[in-house]
Amino acid sequence: MTASPSAADAASLAQRRALIHTLQAAGHLRSPRVASALLAVPRELFVPGLDLAEVYRSTEAIVTKRIDGVGVSSASAPNVVALMLEQLDVQPGQRVLEIGAGTGYNAALLAHLVGPAGHVASLDIDEDLVLAAREHLHTAGYDQVEVLTADGALGYPAERAVFDRIILTVASRDIAPAWHAQLARPGGRLVLPLALRGLQRSIAFEPADNNNNNNDDNNNDDDHLVSASLQACQFIPLRGLLAAPMLRVSLGPEGGLSLALPDETTPLPAEAFANFFREAHSLWPSGVAASLDDVRDGLHLWLVAQDPNIYSVWAEPGARMVPNLFGIPERVRGSLCAVDPSGVALLGWLGHHHQAHQAGAELGVTASPGAGAVVAHLIDLLRAWQAAGRPRDRDLRIWAYPSGDRQAHARPDDAGAEAVVVQQRWTRFLLRWLRWN
Repeated sequence: MTASPSAADAASLAQRRALIHTLQAAGHLRSPRVASALLAVPRELFVPGLDLAEVYRSTEAIVTKRIDGVGVSSASAPNVVALMLEQLDVQPGQRVLEIGAGTGYNAALLAHLVGPAGHVASLDIDEDLVLAAREHLHTAGYDQVEVLTADGALGYPAERAVFDRIILTVASRDIAPAWHAQLARPGGRLVLPLALRGLQRSIAFEPADNNNNNNDDNNNDDDHLVSASLQACQFIPLRGLLAAPMLRVSLGPEGGLSLALPDETTPLPAEAFANFFREAHSLWPSGVAASLDDVRDGLHLWLVAQDPNIYSVWAEPGARMVPNLFGIPERVRGSLCAVDPSGVALLGWLGHHHQAHQAGAELGVTASPGAGAVVAHLIDLLRAWQAAGRPRDRDLRIWAYPSGDRQAHARPDDAGAEAVVVQQRWTRFLLRWLRWN
C-alpha cells in the first residue's frame, strides 16, 4: 500500500526534525539559520528511491556515481554538510559559488540561506550530474540555482566574477588561482576540504584583511588567505585539472588498499607496498601513548605535515593486515605509514583492546626486516609530537600564499619559526600550531 502524499510529507518532516535534533546534540549544528535550511529542504528529493531512514542517517554519505567501481560523486553526510555550512557562514543576499554540484542538495540549502536577493551558482565536471542536479532542484522548487558543466578548478566561467562565498564539496590539495581571484575582498570566505599531503580537513579561509581579525602583522600589502576554522572531513577528490593522486594497491584475494599521496610520486613502487603486507614483520614499541581522539584530532595531521613521505593508508573493513588506528572498522580500516627506499613502517596499537585505545594505549610500529631506519624515523616523529605538547588540530593556523606572490618568498617566517611549509603548484601553505608559543 502506497502512503498518501500527506503521510509521506509528514514522515519526511519528522525525519528532518529528528536529524536536526541529532546534529544539535552532537555539536555539529549551532546556527538557527542552518537548522532552518535543513528543515526546509527535503533531502530525499535529491537521492530518490532510497528509504527515508537511509536518507537521513546523520553520519553516512551516499555514493551516487561510480567510475570503474570508484565513487566519484556522492551526497555528503548530513553532519558534514551542517559543519561546512556553519564554517561558510552564508548571509542573505550573498553570491555563492559551489564547486561540485553533486545531487544539488547542498545548492538548495545555500539557496535557502541566501534568500531571494542572493544567487547560487554550482559547477560540476560531469554533464549527467549537472542535468540530474537541475532536475532535483526543480522538483524541490529551487529553479533559481544556476548549475553549469565546468571544471571547478577554473572557477565560474565569466570574467571578473566575484563571490562572497566559495565552497568546495570535493577535496583539493591546492587553492586554484580562479578561486583566489573570484573571492570577494574584504569579507569573502572560502571553505574547502583541503588535502594536506593526503589528509583532508575542511578549512574556512578568509582574506588576510577581513576585519583585521587574523592577528597577522603588516599584511595590508599581501593577497593571502588565513584559516578561520578547521574541521575533520572525508570527501571524494576533485577531478579535472586539480585532481589529487591516489595509489591503489591490489592485495589479491585479500582485497586492496589505497594510499593518499602528497604528489604523483612515491619512494617505492606499488608492488613494494603490496609485498609489505605479504612479508613477516617485527613490532617496535614507541614509548608514546595516545587515545583515539589524540590520533584522529591531533597526531594524524601533525605527522603528515612534518614529512611528505608519511601516507594515510585505507583498506576494506576486512583487511586485517592494516591496523585499525582510527577506530572506524565498520566503514574502513585506516592507518599511517612512513616510507623511504628501505621500506615501509606502519603505525598501529600495541595490544588488541579497543577500550584501552579509547582511554589511551601505547603506539607501535610494524615493519619488515631491513627497514630499521624508517622505523626509527617514525618513532622519532612520535616522540617529537609528545615533546611539543601533543598539538591538536584546533591549535592549527594556516596561511595560504599564492606561489607567485613576492611576499610568500620575501617573508618565509611570517607564521613563526616553527611553521611547516607545504608547497603546492599554486599555493604555499604555512602551518603553525599556535599553542607552541
